[in-house]
Amino acid sequence: MYCTHCAKHIDEAKLEAKQSSFALVEGEIDENAKIAYVCPRCGHLVHDGIDEEETKSLSRAAHAQVQRARNYFASGMGMVSLGAILLAIAILFFVLAHKPTNGYTLFDASGNLAMSAEFLVSVILGLVSVILLATGGVFVVHGVLTKKRNTDLLRDINNGTFVQ
Repeated sequence: MYCTHCAKHIDEAKLEAKQSSFALVEGEIDENAKIAYVCPRCGHLVHDGIDEEETKSLSRAAHAQVQRARNYFASGMGMVSLGAILLAIAILFFVLAHKPTNGYTLFDASGNLAMSAEFLVSVILGLVSVILLATGGVFVVHGVLTKKRNTDLLRDINNGTFVQ
């Protein structure tokens, strides 16, 4: 099911597994009763058998979701590229931290870790790049999955094969 107001996909099986709709009703219910859910994102009622106006509203919302997914993907790719650049710079600073005065190692003569400025910069840039790569990866995956789900929905609406 999709919310006709915000195009959020609602999985009926998960909702019914948590708490059955029939258990909420006091008394008896016949087989033809319509069950409506409340959208967790926008609060509108989601029900089966939508009419043409609700289908148009769903199409508009799905187009908006596709645009949001493209924005997520673009932001994620920006973060991934910036993270990759910072990781390359961090590797260069890590190589620079191996000074000839310490015998091309990170440790000084007494065996302690030499805390040079190059080593500290490489560690900080490495941490920032890992955070950017992870966050960017999540944004990219979220954008791709959201775009795929909503383009499939739009294709079904355009072909006339969509059934709520």
